[in-house]
Amino acid sequence: MNKLLTTLKYFFRKRLHISSDFIETNIRELEYSLTAEKIHAYNEVVQNEEQKIKPPINDYIHPLIFTSINWQMTENLNHYLEQPIEPAILENIVHQAEYIELHDMNADMNKLKVSAKVIEIKKHRRGTKMAIKFEYFSGDIKVATEFSAAILFGVKLKGDDRVAEKMPWPEKIEGQAIWTAEIKADARLPYRYAEKTKIDAAIHTDPAFARSIGLPDIILQGSCSFAKAINEIVSREINGDYKRIKGIAARFTGHVVVPEILEIKTLKKSNKKIHFRIDTRSGKSVIKAGQINLK
Repeated sequence: MNKLLTTLKYFFRKRLHISSDFIETNIRELEYSLTAEKIHAYNEVVQNEEQKIKPPINDYIHPLIFTSINWQMTENLNHYLEQPIEPAILENIVHQAEYIELHDMNADMNKLKVSAKVIEIKKHRRGTKMAIKFEYFSGDIKVATEFSAAILFGVKLKGDDRVAEKMPWPEKIEGQAIWTAEIKADARLPYRYAEKTKIDAAIHTDPAFARSIGLPDIILQGSCSFAKAINEIVSREINGDYKRIKGIAARFTGHVVVPEILEIKTLKKSNKKIHFRIDTRSGKSVIKAGQINLK
């Protein structure tokens, strides 16, 4: 009966729409202080218990921390938009892909300025696909560039697909794993990650809301699975040297309902690039085209 009620609520929910003209909307700049405390909190929550090499937790900046910065803007997007959109649309964001280029990680992180612009908006079978380009500056120094794609779940696009700048996509590699490792994702991990990173969308922290939009339960943040996989690979392949990372990328291809045991599968590696994917214990791939680019 509960499943039937959930299904009925999903089909009779308020229908949401967004115009393709949204790509033209200006987004105001974000000023952000990435303090040592925030770096520590992020590194701590994504560290794996079984990780072989654990660098001192304050000695590096995890590249996925930029997703927690962009979320401060994305979650409160109407505050930064020249023309606000229906607030309910922002509750239905599901991460689809991530591509981050690191430029200068030695810059002063305490006074970051973050610019953003919508570069793609397209129809998708589950709603609308939207890609945003974020650029991080410390004074005149470019720190990082982040391309983040998401599905506006259940949100219908009005108008034609529009592309202002093509989002880079990671190279898809298939084949047998060179080595595998497990990540334990317990039932409280989405809440701990939300607390430390502020990536606290309702689909990750509110079971009733998650079910109301057709999900089986709350789902683990894709950036959390991705960050934990990077830790394991960096530990095993480059002796925990995060300074060698030039960029990272991945596609989020499935939901992780916790508790779950995730399996990292390293598929191909060289001195310049490591390819991987993440599967659940049932064999479903939740991250494909995982990629770490090295200096």
